[in-house]
Amino acid sequence: MQKYLTLADGKQWIGTAFGDRTRVGAGQIVFNTGMTGYQETITDPSYLNQLIAFTYPLIGNYGIDPHVNQATTIGAQAIIVHELADFSDHYQSRQTLANFLAVHHVPGIMGIDTRDLTIHIRQHGTQAAILSNHPLTDFAATLASLPNKPLLNQPAVHPAFHTTGPHIVILDFGEKTAITTELQKRGCQVTVVPGNTTFKAIAALHSDGILLSNGPGNPENYQAVLPLIRQLAMHYPLAGICLGHQLIALAYGARTYQLKFGHHGMNHPVTNLQTGRVMMTAQNHDFAVAADSLAGTGLQVTATELNDGSVEGLQLVGQSVMSVQFHPEAHPGPVEAGQFFDQFIASLQKEAVANA
Repeated sequence: MQKYLTLADGKQWIGTAFGDRTRVGAGQIVFNTGMTGYQETITDPSYLNQLIAFTYPLIGNYGIDPHVNQATTIGAQAIIVHELADFSDHYQSRQTLANFLAVHHVPGIMGIDTRDLTIHIRQHGTQAAILSNHPLTDFAATLASLPNKPLLNQPAVHPAFHTTGPHIVILDFGEKTAITTELQKRGCQVTVVPGNTTFKAIAALHSDGILLSNGPGNPENYQAVLPLIRQLAMHYPLAGICLGHQLIALAYGARTYQLKFGHHGMNHPVTNLQTGRVMMTAQNHDFAVAADSLAGTGLQVTATELNDGSVEGLQLVGQSVMSVQFHPEAHPGPVEAGQFFDQFIASLQKEAVANA
């Protein structure tokens, strides 16, 4: 069965269907440069309503392990690959990628030139795209008629490995489960609540610190939560990851902007401006904080991306507020950026001593 991938600028690729063969996918198209970790990428809530094109030519060869999912549902609209492995070869595999997508009602297309697609996106920028079962006669009308997937934030409580550790409340805007896991590994008790939870409800949880999670979409669409962020920062040590980083910037008066084709992959070099150390990081975002908008906000840049110089870390002068644009929990990706969690936990302990 043929599938048709059509971009808003009229460019089209024709390939073969897999996954949910009957479903149509529509949204923003992005490319991911990771050579592994396709399952964690597909289940990352930050890809809500996006079509993911994998640049690595062979996808699906080690199958699907349900224990590495980053969410219970798939927010992505479609998956695009050059070659799909028709069988999986790994002792932890429980199903093929094609079957996994079919179960979750996500369409896919294989057999297209993903190198050509990636070059096109890099040259012309990310844009709307539709994966359809038939050639399109009216792109705009078809796009308008297709529904988006909703983002579901459900509160959860995760018991600590060590009950003597700090209690961290995560505001969930589309959290990857690996964030919770990394905090638990460090002995933290973690409570996850929806991103629109009130300050009163959060205060009733008696946490030691607050973490703003990653999530999808334009950070400018989260204006309603900005007063809450400022209020929380007055009472708790506060950290942000990816979208959470952008929301902290907006809360203190900075601006964000859309990148031409985003950062989606596991090989992004980042310089820690405080130590001079360069680390490889996992990233997944389409927006960034505007460096020229930070004057007068109290925010200082703590890290930058080596490829394009974009802001990768922030710290609020005089307060325990810190954030990173990259994903310190990785999954998939290099683990060296995990020190961010250690720094945040250290700030909690320092705050506790100061208030003792």
